[in-house]
Amino acid sequence: MKKMIITFCLGIFFLIPLSVTHALDFGTNVLVQATDKQLLKMKLDDEALTIFLIDTSGNMQNKDKQTTIDLINRFAVESEQARIAVIAYDNDSQVLVAPTTDSTVILEKLSTLESSGESNLTAGLKTAEELIKQSQNQKANIFIIADNAPTAGDMLKKGTYTSKDSHSYKYANAADEYAQQLKKSKVSIRTLIYLARVAKSTQAQTQRFFENIQNDGFFDISQNDHLDFLFERQRTNETLLTGQFDYGVRYGHRDAQTQFHYSDDYFKAASDAYQNKALPYNPSLATMSLNLELAAWASPTQNDYLFKSDNAKKLLGKLGFNHFEANDGFKFRPTKDSIGAIAAEKKLTVDEEDYTLIALAIRGGGYEAEWASNVTLGTSGQHQGFHKASQDVLKFLDNYIKTHHIKGKIKLWLTGYSRGGATANLLAGELNSGRKLPQVELAPSDLYAFCFEPPAGTLASFDPRNKKNDNIINIVNLNDVVTKVAPDTKNFEFTRYGKDILLPTRELVGESQYSLLRDRMLRELEKIESLDDYIVDNFKWKKLSLNVNLSNKSIKFSVNDNNQNHILTEYLEKVIGTFTAEELLNRNYYVQNHQESVRGLIAAFLADSNDKAVVSVIELIKIIVDLKTTSVGELITRPLQQKLGQALGLDDITRELNSSALELFGDFILKHPNLTLTLFENLKIVGAAHQPEICLAWLRSQDKNYTDPLPILQNRSRSVVVEEKKTYYKTNVIIEGLAFGKILGGGVTQEFDKAELYAIPFENGQFDGWYKDGTLISKELECDYTVTEESTLVARFSAIEESANEK
Repeated sequence: MKKMIITFCLGIFFLIPLSVTHALDFGTNVLVQATDKQLLKMKLDDEALTIFLIDTSGNMQNKDKQTTIDLINRFAVESEQARIAVIAYDNDSQVLVAPTTDSTVILEKLSTLESSGESNLTAGLKTAEELIKQSQNQKANIFIIADNAPTAGDMLKKGTYTSKDSHSYKYANAADEYAQQLKKSKVSIRTLIYLARVAKSTQAQTQRFFENIQNDGFFDISQNDHLDFLFERQRTNETLLTGQFDYGVRYGHRDAQTQFHYSDDYFKAASDAYQNKALPYNPSLATMSLNLELAAWASPTQNDYLFKSDNAKKLLGKLGFNHFEANDGFKFRPTKDSIGAIAAEKKLTVDEEDYTLIALAIRGGGYEAEWASNVTLGTSGQHQGFHKASQDVLKFLDNYIKTHHIKGKIKLWLTGYSRGGATANLLAGELNSGRKLPQVELAPSDLYAFCFEPPAGTLASFDPRNKKNDNIINIVNLNDVVTKVAPDTKNFEFTRYGKDILLPTRELVGESQYSLLRDRMLRELEKIESLDDYIVDNFKWKKLSLNVNLSNKSIKFSVNDNNQNHILTEYLEKVIGTFTAEELLNRNYYVQNHQESVRGLIAAFLADSNDKAVVSVIELIKIIVDLKTTSVGELITRPLQQKLGQALGLDDITRELNSSALELFGDFILKHPNLTLTLFENLKIVGAAHQPEICLAWLRSQDKNYTDPLPILQNRSRSVVVEEKKTYYKTNVIIEGLAFGKILGGGVTQEFDKAELYAIPFENGQFDGWYKDGTLISKELECDYTVTEESTLVARFSAIEESANEK
């Protein structure tokens, strides 16, 4: 809930160790060797048959049996349409699953797996060979999963093993000989062994046996009961790596995990090679860029800040990158103005030219008190908080290049999300404007900058839409409040470098196409470990209603759906525009009067990671009424500030805040109760729109590596025509008869919109009507007044007439 409240604040203000065998070709990759999981890398061929040969003898424990089933099922899902067969062996062998690409069939067949008898590996190898011949496969992979060396089947007295090795040496010799023959016929064999289940007296011999019969890897899966699979495929014009990676969103007691597809070939084409296509970027590189960015979020399950960047380190290791580094902002607890970033590099050759590809990801999640920097605008120039962050990351990049003696031509793969996206945007803009990196050469066509759901941080005076910035791609969800800030309203006018690519919405592409596109996105979202459903389209405008009980003159409040079009992006633009015009005025005013207080407010929200209880909407209404002690614009008393702050989830208002920030909130709530109530009623929806899994699912739905994409008819934003800035007028309300009632509403309203006004008489009072220039315009407690100019209205209250009391 605290994160939703953060969205509330920022929405109104401006945002809101791999152990690897010799067969894996990773011997010198420190990134891979530094982790505690085992990585199994294999080349997948569409024509190849993969056979799992399972030891189902009586030694197989139930835990190991389930682990084996889970491992095979995971392989089937992650390998995507690989042809798989499963053979079980005990006293004899049988085909449990005939060759299939259907993972559901494999799961169903394995659910009946039973264990008994001895271990006749030779019989299993013979059945595998027969299956390979029947399938007419020239290439085959065999995975032997076992917890013991052979104890039954064919026997061979002379061979690699003698009676000194084991009393079952004859069975081992027969199986070893058969395995050697299969290897000569170019069958790939990997052995996955529960070595801890073997008696200690024979463990060394058992390991020796299974290492001898493999030619593509031996794995002890006793402790690591699941492997990380990394699949290499040859596709048209590219070599593709496919696997799983962890990213910085908590999923139960662990970090969430999902699939990636990566190729060095993404960087063979220039970054501007897609400018004349439906999407002006490589969709597969965009998806992989968000994957890397999510891996670069601070791990929520790591308590030590030195290891918060481990997910990115592991992913980049799988991709063949070296010399991973995290900056100091990642290694220590975040402060109000810190920034986290990671970097790694690998060598590429493109068209016979040698390059160093540098991956640079800026932390866009799990950055705690850094939220305060998001609301640090500064009085002039680019957004002060984002600009400082971009300079810090540039210095980190400079030092990285120098430290690792990188010279010559480079390609820079830059990515960020949210605050990290805004930082990446300014960094890329500065590089395009001539900022040099030490001892290397970076051409504009070799900069691949992807900024996901980024706030705005630059100004039109920096020429951000110049063609030179076409290598900067901003992926924008119009329903995400973060993408609408810092505001582009009058007196602020922030924008972004490069091209905004809009994710589909109903308003952009029309109902029919949106339904098709959303269905594809939802199918991808189901495959991602997301804890929340897709609820963004459930947004509803809300309106406060006053229900008067004539018998006792009491007033009750209720919240109903408004009759406006329920379009989230329009609501967000209205609430941000109204708040900016009324409360912030301009950058100088905001910095001088509110910036430090707002920074403190944001830091207070993120003082710890525990959610805090927040009041219901009806309770908030009551607080609003309590706050409204006199006329609009009068200062809110300190006790009522504390009450409002506690309602928003702040426990110690005296310690955490001074009055400025809460006055800012309180004043807005009093003048615009319906905008506030709509936000609180849709708080979860507003927060969900910034979920990274939604952005990732949209990207995957447009990426051929995950699905067959549908063309998007409209996805580009911001034509060269500058939108006319909206005009706001103030509606002043004077209360006559302060002892008998109070009002809600007033303040600034967009031209031709309605100022929503409420009269609330006290028990001893009655409401006589709304007046303008001495003329009665309404006697209703609720008055929707159309705004065309600045106006002054009078709300008249008077004492209840004695005759009325008597009645």
